[in-house]
Amino acid sequence: MTDPMFLTRADLLARMSPGRLETAVRRGELFRVARGIYSTVAPTDRLRLRALHEVRDLVFTGQTAMDLYADRPVGWPVEARHPGPGRRTTEAHVRSGVPGRLRARDGLTVVSPLQAVMDAASSAGHSDFLTGAYAGIGAHDVLERDLAALVTGRQRARELLASTPTGTASRLEQVAFRLVRDALSDLPVTVLTNRMLGNYCYDLLIPEAKVAVEIDSFTFHAVGGAETTPQSFVKQVWKDNEATHLGWLVRHYTEFCIYRAEEYVTSDLRRCVLPRISRSPGALPDAQGDAVFAWHPIYRKEPWRP
Repeated sequence: MTDPMFLTRADLLARMSPGRLETAVRRGELFRVARGIYSTVAPTDRLRLRALHEVRDLVFTGQTAMDLYADRPVGWPVEARHPGPGRRTTEAHVRSGVPGRLRARDGLTVVSPLQAVMDAASSAGHSDFLTGAYAGIGAHDVLERDLAALVTGRQRARELLASTPTGTASRLEQVAFRLVRDALSDLPVTVLTNRMLGNYCYDLLIPEAKVAVEIDSFTFHAVGGAETTPQSFVKQVWKDNEATHLGWLVRHYTEFCIYRAEEYVTSDLRRCVLPRISRSPGALPDAQGDAVFAWHPIYRKEPWRP
């Protein structure tokens, strides 16, 4: 297929009369792709999206972005964002402001999955989409950064994510969940997996006691671990700080503790949980300020000294 060539009406009128332009359209030499945009190739939905992206600098969001993530046909008018003022046309409903953390989908630029849900007509009913979008190893870190980069809807996003499981439980986390569940099975508490608390995602939450549990493998958490970085170290420090400020107690257990020291983990957990149980735990709290990604120079690759 020939690569489409996008031409604006202004470009074309600089080289031909309005009558000649209309004749070219009637003869199939040119095709109207969008308002004021023409192409040498017959328009398809994907071609129209490309025209709006390349000529109008639109970044797709809302249901349109979700459809692109899922490789589904998009509906019209599309939902998009633009650095300039918002506007509504028969082709696009455009919001003002472009967030960070953009993605590329088949040559088109889309917002993060989280921003797409926040920009949709209703953020309800998209829990499965978010669970699928933020699955796999490293998904929690991606989600936390996407949350920090939201243009709007940060509080609504935290409320939604508090009840949305994300990430993928590793074998270690699955064993840890069963250990914690069994250790507390006689108590009036629930154990939530992979949930947001404030700005950050935790492996396990026990809301009735305001206890968060982090499972720390050597690979991702220990000094010298293959996936341990200065950024991961800084994040863990501020992650614990925020949970403490929100009134939560954070417990860290290593891989060895989960596999070889169950009795010590059980004893430690019960000692922490029992005196903190509340029969009315309420909703998970909102964050206090920005996540560390938003202000620490280590995440912007700026020079800094300890």
